[in-house]
Amino acid sequence: MARHGRTWMLPIMGALMTTTVFAQGAMTDVGTPRSETMIVQTFDGRSSNPSAQNPLNSYAIWRGFRELGWAALWEMDTATGESYPELADGFPEVLNDEHTKFRVKIREGIKWSDGEDFNVDDIIFTFDTAFKYRDKLTNVSAITRLVDSYEKIDDHTFEVTTATPVYDFVTRMGVYTWGMPFNWVPQHVFEPLGDEVVTFQNAPAVTLGAYKIKEFDPNGFWQLWELREDWDESGWNIDEEPAVKYVYYKDFGTEETRALAFVQNQYDVDTFMSPDSIEAAKARNPNIETFSATFPYHDMNDACSYGIYINNQKAPYDMPEVRWALALALDLEQVGISAMSGQFKASPLPLADTPITNPLYVEPLESWLEELTIGDGYKPFNTDFGADLVETLAAQGVDQAQLPSGDAVEAGFGIGWWKHDPEQAAKMLESVGMAKGADGFFTMPDGSPWVLEFVIPGDWNKVLQRVGFSIADSWRQAGFNVNARQVDNGEFGTVQTTNARMELQINWSNSCTYNANWQNSWRNFRADNVLPADSNDALVQNYARIVDERIFDIVSESASLEIGTEEFVENGRQIAKYLTEDMQMINLMNIPTTIPTNSTYWTNFPKQDNFYAAPYTWWSSFKKTVTNVEPTGQ
Repeated sequence: MARHGRTWMLPIMGALMTTTVFAQGAMTDVGTPRSETMIVQTFDGRSSNPSAQNPLNSYAIWRGFRELGWAALWEMDTATGESYPELADGFPEVLNDEHTKFRVKIREGIKWSDGEDFNVDDIIFTFDTAFKYRDKLTNVSAITRLVDSYEKIDDHTFEVTTATPVYDFVTRMGVYTWGMPFNWVPQHVFEPLGDEVVTFQNAPAVTLGAYKIKEFDPNGFWQLWELREDWDESGWNIDEEPAVKYVYYKDFGTEETRALAFVQNQYDVDTFMSPDSIEAAKARNPNIETFSATFPYHDMNDACSYGIYINNQKAPYDMPEVRWALALALDLEQVGISAMSGQFKASPLPLADTPITNPLYVEPLESWLEELTIGDGYKPFNTDFGADLVETLAAQGVDQAQLPSGDAVEAGFGIGWWKHDPEQAAKMLESVGMAKGADGFFTMPDGSPWVLEFVIPGDWNKVLQRVGFSIADSWRQAGFNVNARQVDNGEFGTVQTTNARMELQINWSNSCTYNANWQNSWRNFRADNVLPADSNDALVQNYARIVDERIFDIVSESASLEIGTEEFVENGRQIAKYLTEDMQMINLMNIPTTIPTNSTYWTNFPKQDNFYAAPYTWWSSFKKTVTNVEPTGQ
């Protein structure tokens, strides 16, 4: 980066760090004015194939596409959980009582980033292409499984008939939380390709958002977006010109290197920096801020949770006793302190505990959790988890004034979690014939060695990586022989979708429920989304490997229920009970979204006391941040 300012040295995290203050007129390393450029650490580090920009296939998604490039029929207001029209001109008209036929109007005057008109022909072409090449394209199943037929009415009106009743059509065809499950493509670009559409890279992509790709690094380290001159004709439906002219996604490397660059004001928003690095950076640069000024400092309202996927079809994980043993042997308090400095919110149920989901799904099941028994009548739930954590943190020197007290303990640290009870875990394993061998590790029922293959992210997600390592340490202390295997982002996704390669995997998307609509995640718990335990074929959905017929039946029955009705919500609670009582997935905590910001160049980021949008730079709602931040004049 071109440096136009003064520099001095300071120690940070045991190393010597250089801090640079940029003068007015400074330029970024890609030649844009720093004062007009928002710079964001990429979500997944380096992209292995940055030229993959065709949204009909798997593509380099974490480079600003859904945040800046795509536009949806309906977007999600992530501050409220309510949908609003974006490309669409209002909400859809339901044309029959069965909720299988819908009419949609789109706004007039929308243009693609190359100046061509966007209209219903683009939508019909996208449908046609998805269905024609459904067996070859890798990112169209959301369309082809949802839609039964479609028809153009006029240039700005189309109708869709769905294969089954759909009461959440707006979020199925638009954004539910972080982005659309599929994206429209420009007919004028894709149609001349013919069959080559299947292998088309589409770089640089023609897009609908207010920003367009200016250039990108073929090695995958960065991508630069530029505000369109015709931003007011984009698909975003905004009235005021954003102050941010350029958005620059860049991988700044390992966390130590990132912290150095962050303190030097080289970028504005980080993604999942560990709490100790954040604290060290804050101490050296007063412009670096966390989401909240008080403990636990970070946003805990993501739709998803951190949890552990289990291959429920593979021995010995096909036994609930084994899965419960893993949960009871896991010391979540120590994991959270070791990996997150105690800055986390426990969530025992298989969904995030947020202000929106708590009154619907969490609070109504508290008494059920307290009375839950397993095995020979053992009660595994610890209602005092949060209070115990406060006491431990205070004993370790955390300022008592920064810790929650009274009712705020539950709001901050959750309703509780499972007891840390290695002795009970051992009893559960012994009940199915598993015992410790001479080496101190538990064996399989036939006496053969049992090595747990536990897949965790590499350095591209430092926080989740640290949580994974801490869990592995906790299990080893309880007598489990764990191989914690770090993988890059590409292999992480492959393991997630391939039964033959997955036994246990820490993940952030066990269940993603943002409001009453639990079907957003759990509709994928279906018999036709189950593959053999040793299959090398890619799973379409159901990455949690749920094989419970009771759950399949509830999911099927709920397809014809209106979202948010008491019957629909109660069905979601029952699924949560089934998943929990058999420990079909080990939910850990709300995602502690550690997203520090640097206000040297830009202010008015979403914060606890200024929550106009979720603060996530990898959700489509990041457009709210881009259009609301204000320049400081630096």
